[in-house]
Amino acid sequence: MNAQPHPPTPADPAASSAPQTAPPATPRFDRKFIEEHRLIERYLDGKLPYKGARDLENWCRSHPDYLTELRMAERTHASLKLLDASGRPQDLGEPTIPWWKTPYTLIGLGVLTVVSVVGFLVLFGKYALLRGALEDARTQLSQGTLAPPVSQRDLRVAPDRSAGAGGARIAVSHATPELVDLRIDMSYSPESLFKVTVDKRDQGRALVIGGLSKDSNGDIHIAFNTAGLGAGPYDVRIDGLPARAAPVGEGWLIIDAR
Repeated sequence: MNAQPHPPTPADPAASSAPQTAPPATPRFDRKFIEEHRLIERYLDGKLPYKGARDLENWCRSHPDYLTELRMAERTHASLKLLDASGRPQDLGEPTIPWWKTPYTLIGLGVLTVVSVVGFLVLFGKYALLRGALEDARTQLSQGTLAPPVSQRDLRVAPDRSAGAGGARIAVSHATPELVDLRIDMSYSPESLFKVTVDKRDQGRALVIGGLSKDSNGDIHIAFNTAGLGAGPYDVRIDGLPARAAPVGEGWLIIDAR
């Protein structure tokens, strides 16, 4: 009898699905890593970063035999003997921390930042106030500085005939604007044309009007809004304008704006 062939036996699923063992991870620090990167020499020279130095110290604390193999104790003793032979005192304490690494530097930077922010806010507030004042000034300039008069008044004055007498004086209101029609008696002057000059005392010239002629009563007329006058005294000079000759002072008076 012919033997019947056996069907192929399937592979063991447990064997095929068994997880393969992963290679062990290389530790962060080991002898090879330390020697390849010369960590001991860099540590002694102070060239390791803070975290690297702490990691090396922790590894050496767990593997004290490694330092024994390096004969660190004997080498340290020999180094101390050389330092002692130099005849100079040696500071074997903790190395001095640079000033930029001290906590006081961080505190100082924080205080400086706070002061800078406060100073910026103060300057920004002043800038906002100045900007508001500038906008108000621009608005006032565009609208004009004269307020509309609330009343109208006619005044007549006989000026002084010599400068500095101070007898001829009129008072007008600056706070309550009014339209003043000022008549100046120049009947005593032989001239027919006049020029009026108004100066703000101790400041500067405010107004010059030329070519004024007398009316039938011998008066010259000036109309003005008192809102255009700042508070204070104004000196007024009336010059006669003779033909082909220089102006001649004919009268003086004072306007008090209050």
